[in-house]
Amino acid sequence: MFVNIRFLFLLFFTTAVFAENYIDIYRHNGIKEVEKIFDNKLQNVSYWHNYLKDYNTTYGYFEKEKYIIIADKKSKKLKLFHTDEKGNLKELFAKKIITGKDGEKKKEGDLITPLGTYKIVQRFVPKDSFYGPVAFALSYPNTFDELSGRDGHGIWIHGYPLDHEKRPPVTKGCMVLKNDQLLDLNNTIDPQNSFVIIHENNLKPLSKDTVSSILAFVYRWKNAWKNNDIKKYLSFYSKDFKRYNGQNLITFSNEKRRIFSRGDKKNIIFKHISILPYPNLENKPIYKLFFYEIYKTKHYSFKGNKELYIKIKNNHVKIFIEK
Repeated sequence: MFVNIRFLFLLFFTTAVFAENYIDIYRHNGIKEVEKIFDNKLQNVSYWHNYLKDYNTTYGYFEKEKYIIIADKKSKKLKLFHTDEKGNLKELFAKKIITGKDGEKKKEGDLITPLGTYKIVQRFVPKDSFYGPVAFALSYPNTFDELSGRDGHGIWIHGYPLDHEKRPPVTKGCMVLKNDQLLDLNNTIDPQNSFVIIHENNLKPLSKDTVSSILAFVYRWKNAWKNNDIKKYLSFYSKDFKRYNGQNLITFSNEKRRIFSRGDKKNIIFKHISILPYPNLENKPIYKLFFYEIYKTKHYSFKGNKELYIKIKNNHVKIFIEK
């Protein structure tokens, strides 16, 4: 069983009334009934409103300590923030950068720095001293980029040439910091727990209302999935949905109907959820979700990272890309 019973009982005894209500439910109906009540709470926007009352959601929601790098292509400025799981957000520094051309990157060699939200996938010392003392490779192209037909590779945060008196710093789409500032970044962040958000149209703060709606949506989606409610489950997906492997909504739906028809009992856990804005030229309300998923049935088990791209239109939240 995935329920942490010790945690539940610790939670129950925080108030006398709360404890009595839930202990009675547990005594008469067992832990599964208590788990069901908690599942229902997590699907309510009001629960998340209250949960986030002291949380700074300006650049997203994070259930694990993160470093957030915000790169503005218009102002040519890079800012570094640190956030903890309680939503305490702190700006660590702001530096000038060199970037490539403005716009939405579409192909190799267009000299454009991409817009979007990325992970740092590697920290390394470049073989060519032109790129400075250290560099950070970003996850471009990500799933959204690939399904949008964008190509290219090698988008880094790097430094000035070590012999910059002979070779001035330039970029074909990367972000370039002065070497001392790059080393400050290197000495501060944990690359494995860092996100990079690149924008050029004044990144709007992420509201608590939006984050609450997304979190409630995610747990409603999970509940339909867990309970094999195929009709409700598919209602969470956009008509223009694409899976990372190219499946459209029709082929994806047919596959899920076949799987759900087995009626398997499912155990599903989401851990370390992160929600970030996804900048784009049209300023559409697009968001990227990262989390660690534990999934188990008698036929199949999975433990690994999951990505969702979601959009909000007319107050309706929909998944349009899944990996």
